[in-house]
Amino acid sequence: MKNAHPNKVLLVDDDKDILDLLRYNLQKEGYTVEVERKSTKSVETATKFHPDLIVLDIMMPKVNGIEICRQLRELPDFKNTYIFFLTAKSDKMLQTQALDTGGDDYIEKITGLRALTHKISTVLKNNLIIRKSIKEIKFENLRIDRATNTVYHRNKVVELPRDEFELLYFFAQNPQKAISSDSLLNNIWGSDIYIFSKSVDTYIASIAKKLGKKLISKVNDNEYRFEVMA
Repeated sequence: MKNAHPNKVLLVDDDKDILDLLRYNLQKEGYTVEVERKSTKSVETATKFHPDLIVLDIMMPKVNGIEICRQLRELPDFKNTYIFFLTAKSDKMLQTQALDTGGDDYIEKITGLRALTHKISTVLKNNLIIRKSIKEIKFENLRIDRATNTVYHRNKVVELPRDEFELLYFFAQNPQKAISSDSLLNNIWGSDIYIFSKSVDTYIASIAKKLGKKLISKVNDNEYRFEVMA
């Protein structure tokens, strides 16, 4: 169910220029935006503002974004609120820590500001799910293990390269939903990486071949759907 009010986004970052840029772009998209530069006040601001989605910078003075996320997830009102991390650091261990604390996604500042806007629209306007904190997705004959980036089909390991794994993982979180190629391109590869839409068809065909079953069908020229396995 959609909210009766415009979706609310809280931005927490000590960089004023980043905040101003994100606030401008998100307000253009119709969101109600609140910003907080002081990490020590972020939980208080979130409690008063009641955002639908929170963007946290990781590296901030006094209290970092990972600790803020941990504090928020301990509060009942923020158990299911989307939390995206935005950071200048490209660090896999830091990324893992951010997601283990309850973050839903991790976007690098150097290439990710437009990607962040796309991801926010994906979850708040298109009602798709992006929760990389979900460690495992199970269907009757399919198990996707996020912790090890491993896929099991009929209890056998299926080796998928990163792009195919991320594609399947995204579809599996949104079964039976028609997903546009633009959503796939922006949310998996990012707006600053140029991928032909035909590449999506190639990845989907490769996944079907490796699983021995076609799970993702083409709804029309621009949309795809993941069918729950029987």
